[in-house]
Amino acid sequence: MRLVSYEDELALLEHHIRAQGSSGLPIQILEAGCGREWCFRLPGLSYELTGLDLDPAALEARRSIKGDLTRSFVGDVRDADLPKGHFDVIYNAFVLEHVEGAELALANFVRWLKPGGILIVRIPDRDSVQGFLARMTPHWFHVLYYRWAWKMKDAGKPGFAPYRTIYEQIVSRKELERFCAKHALTIVDVLGVGTYRRGHGIARRITPFVARLISALTFGQIHDRFVDLTIVARKQPG
Repeated sequence: MRLVSYEDELALLEHHIRAQGSSGLPIQILEAGCGREWCFRLPGLSYELTGLDLDPAALEARRSIKGDLTRSFVGDVRDADLPKGHFDVIYNAFVLEHVEGAELALANFVRWLKPGGILIVRIPDRDSVQGFLARMTPHWFHVLYYRWAWKMKDAGKPGFAPYRTIYEQIVSRKELERFCAKHALTIVDVLGVGTYRRGHGIARRITPFVARLISALTFGQIHDRFVDLTIVARKQPG
């Protein structure tokens, strides 16, 4: 595992995406749970971006404001009808922790991915302080925190985070590694991302202290080394 900043993480993931462009054809990318915004800038790269999201309000905002999707579908990552072996890259960011039956979604990603294609999964690490608090606190608290710490006045409204969290066991490093081994996916990169000096005002000052305290009280079982976990895995040929 490499510990990196969010800026370095995006640069590394862009490198992985670009490396899929060796065929001379446009790279087929699926953003599974696309939300309101694509976070990558890929100038000079030929690609087609398909967006899939269960939230019609978020998807409509993506279409009307960003207009960066080649095609888009309102649908569920657990049962959407997308072509087998079609995508060079499947990108899934901060979605699985909200899904009941998340392993069904992961199995779909493997089926939709071309041999040699890459799956990028980003999750709030289940075993981090943030993941622990998200699992142990109610949704109304998440909304309140987004509005207070992040100054997101629309938090919790249709089309806006935070969404309700489920956090099944599969949404963890150990279980994702198990899944990859079972489904002929070779892990090519594991990144631990972010610090607890986040938010605005007093939240930015006290959050690192709270994170260190919780980690100490759990004897490191709940860690504060990083916030989010990113795994990049390649589908084996054949």
